[in-house]
Amino acid sequence: MMFGIIKDVLVVGVAATLTLDVVQQLMRLVLKWPITNWGIIGRWAAYLPEGRFVHKTIGKTPAVKNEMLLGWIVHYGVGIGYGAIYLFLVYVVFGTGPGFVPAMVFGIVSVSVTWFMMEPILGAGVMGAGTPDPTVTRIHDFCSHLGFGLGLYLGGLLI
Repeated sequence: MMFGIIKDVLVVGVAATLTLDVVQQLMRLVLKWPITNWGIIGRWAAYLPEGRFVHKTIGKTPAVKNEMLLGWIVHYGVGIGYGAIYLFLVYVVFGTGPGFVPAMVFGIVSVSVTWFMMEPILGAGVMGAGTPDPTVTRIHDFCSHLGFGLGLYLGGLLI
């Protein structure tokens, strides 16, 4: 029973995160937009044990050893965590199961964490207002999280 739950969470979370990564690569190839620099997330995570949660500009915070690897681990860890929350919501709270609409709604709602928490604490402002092109940042974030929602759906099909 417990192994089945863990397996389902891993499958859904990894599928969703991988799909987000594929969508970002497609945007890079088609629109020439950069993919997310997960090393910056690794840098942010590396400073957490020192009590540093908010950065004025994360890009100016000194780099740390293995920040790219740490960033990718955090990225997939968060994706798996979101997968667990999604499955909890659809099975326990709503009493249904994974589906296209709930997955896409979850993906859309999940961008709010990027816009209203992560970007501000990294020094990029609310909804990327402090980035060189906030409109591109917002569209990039939104499309990435649509990809995450699609991946939740695909992961749900796999389980």
